[in-house]
Amino acid sequence: MGGASKFEESPSLPDVDYVGFALFLGLTAITVDKPDQLAAAWETALSGGKPAVLDVRCDPEVPPIPPHATFEQMKSAAQPVLKGDPDAFHLVVQGVKTKLQEFLPGRN
Repeated sequence: MGGASKFEESPSLPDVDYVGFALFLGLTAITVDKPDQLAAAWETALSGGKPAVLDVRCDPEVPPIPPHATFEQMKSAAQPVLKGDPDAFHLVVQGVKTKLQEFLPGRN
C-alpha cells in the first residue's frame, strides 16, 4: 500500500455536473454530501431498475482507506505523504477519523 508522495504539478480536474448530465440522459442521479446519506443513495440506485449515477462528494486530499487495511499498511502508505505532501496534517487527521468510524459508528 506504500506509494510516492503527491505530485503537486498534476492538474486539477474541472468540476463536472455529473448529476445534471445523468438526468439529461434519463438516468437516475443522486448526490451524496454526507456519509449518512450513502446507504439510502445506494438503495435508491440499485432498486431503480435503470442505470444510476452516484455523485459522492468526498475530500479530494484524502485517499480512500480500504476497510481491511492493517495498521502496518496504513503506516506504510502514510510514510511518503508525511515526507512530502504539503497537506499531510489534514490527510492524516481525516484518515484517522475515517478509520475510527469503523469502530465508533455514528460519532464524528
